[in-house]
Order: sequence, then structure tokens, then C-alpha cells
Amino acid sequence: MNTTARKPHTFDMRSLLLFASLTVGGTSAVLAQTPNTPSSQAPAKTAPAPVAPAVQPITPSEAFMRSDLNRDGLLSREEAENLPSVAAQFEQWDRDGNGSLSMEEFLLGVQKHK
Repeated sequence: MNTTARKPHTFDMRSLLLFASLTVGGTSAVLAQTPNTPSSQAPAKTAPAPVAPAVQPITPSEAFMRSDLNRDGLLSREEAENLPSVAAQFEQWDRDGNGSLSMEEFLLGVQKHK
């Protein structure tokens, strides 16, 4: 029989944090292995988070072209349903009464709607 006592493995706190982070799946696993910065050194500067670009509003002409799904240069009643405020006023904007809006009719309607 072996009488030699077995010494259990010892872990330092960083190893324990690394194991726990890997088990949970967190990003602190990397931080757990980063040695502490001496207080005499300034902490490293991190890059600022990227800023999302501002969303540019689309022009009425672009809205017309996006809604003209069959690309015939006219907005049918069905295509105008993609623009609820246009659909609500479709008959008033359809000046010639042909059941569709031309770019000109659309832009006039938008101008009066403002």
C-alpha cells in the first residue's frame, strides 16, 4: 500500500476565474488571464466604440421608385398600400382618374400633404 500523501493541485484565482468563465462562456476568461497593471502605469486606452452612421431620410422620388414594384413608372392602388398615407389619399392624388399615380401626381400630392 502506498503511504505517500497526495498533494491536491492548487489553483490561483486567475485560473479559477478562467475555468469558471470558460464553463459559463463569458468574455472574462481573457481578462482573468491578463496580469494586473501596476498602479504606477496608466491603464491602456481603448478605442471608442464605433458610432452607427446616421440614417438619411429618403426623398419622395426615392419612395415612389421603391414602391413602384413592377417598374412601370406608375403607382397602382396595390403598390400605394406600401405607403399608408398615400393609400389613404389615393383618389385625391389621382388627378386624371386612371387608377394609378404618376411621379408628377405623387410629387404634387406629397407637396400638398406637407
